[in-house]
Amino acid sequence: MKARIGIVGAGSAGLGLALALVRRGFAPVVFEKRSEKQVIDEGIFLTLAPNGMNALRGFGLAAEALRHGVETRAIVLHNEHGRALGTVDYARHAAQFGAPSVTIRRGALGEILLAAARAAGVPIQFETPVSAVANLETEVAATTGDGVTHSFDVLVGADGLRSNVRSLTMPGLPSPAYNGLLGSGGIVDVPDVAPTDGRMLMTFGRRAFFGYIKDPGGPVYWFNSFPADEQQARLIDRQAATGYFEALHRSDPSVNRRIIAAAAPQVSRIYPDYDVPSLPYWSKGRVILIGDAAHAVTPHSGQGASMALEDALVLAACLEAEATPESAFRRFEALRRDRVEAAVRLGRQGGTPKKAQGWLARRVRDLVLPLFVPLGQRGQEHLFAFRADDTPLVLPN
Repeated sequence: MKARIGIVGAGSAGLGLALALVRRGFAPVVFEKRSEKQVIDEGIFLTLAPNGMNALRGFGLAAEALRHGVETRAIVLHNEHGRALGTVDYARHAAQFGAPSVTIRRGALGEILLAAARAAGVPIQFETPVSAVANLETEVAATTGDGVTHSFDVLVGADGLRSNVRSLTMPGLPSPAYNGLLGSGGIVDVPDVAPTDGRMLMTFGRRAFFGYIKDPGGPVYWFNSFPADEQQARLIDRQAATGYFEALHRSDPSVNRRIIAAAAPQVSRIYPDYDVPSLPYWSKGRVILIGDAAHAVTPHSGQGASMALEDALVLAACLEAEATPESAFRRFEALRRDRVEAAVRLGRQGGTPKKAQGWLARRVRDLVLPLFVPLGQRGQEHLFAFRADDTPLVLPN
């Protein structure tokens, strides 16, 4: 008899896990505290690396994601004067790793996963937070906000950075850590901005970092990040955002300023960047954490959603292969820990140059960054090479 599995969270990790489990004969149930509209409208956009696209291939959804996104063929880094500091070439990804990199609206990815989960018959209970968890010897009981208690053999916390399952069942674990950067972004029509030919063009400005990509006939996908106190995110209201962002990017190349002028009035939220410090354990009893709940990475690695989708494939395979939840959890952590911690380190390294303030710090960055770009590319490609869709139970190199 297949284990009864409850999943808390309908993001990439939770819906991906539900799909992977159904394909292995399980019948999971998903609980999500947000409404369906909030899931579909979530966030701004993200880039799925080849390993993330290959994980989607394991659900039969890679082509759908590419259809809704922008194939990303390079990252080009510039300083505040527009001088190129280095290029990270993604053009060979499809040939090297079996999939391209794709920039896609976060809500569009959620909508793709949600439609697939529904088609597979997965019950998804929206606006249903989990308020209590009892980790018993023979089962785990999850009580939802409506007062109903549900019994499972396994409960999976796939509920993100501020995981309620983590706080309820493993309260001694460290909290997410702010990494010193705030950021925002959006998708906006700016007709006089030229297409970027699949390149994400990035600028280390004097006060903020800026990046954008645009397909022919399509909108501009843009983002920024800048060093600031964490509380600053709450102090910049929507009315003040236009002037604030225009001041941040006043010395940027003119194309960046044009995008900001068009986009800033639409900015509704500024996001602090967090990651989760290395947790000593990801499971307790019959409860396990995956995705951002276990190992959130900052956006600077470009690996958050990709690692979540990989987690889904690997945990489903472990639950099928092992005789007990505890042994499945041990195997999952042994397969995943080193890999996701490498992604966390990559994200922290990627965020460091964006904090450079002052003339000297910027000049040093301009001198050393061209030397480190090839090293960073090799680190990325090491992550890209793993195929969770083909070999979920093989330890990545």
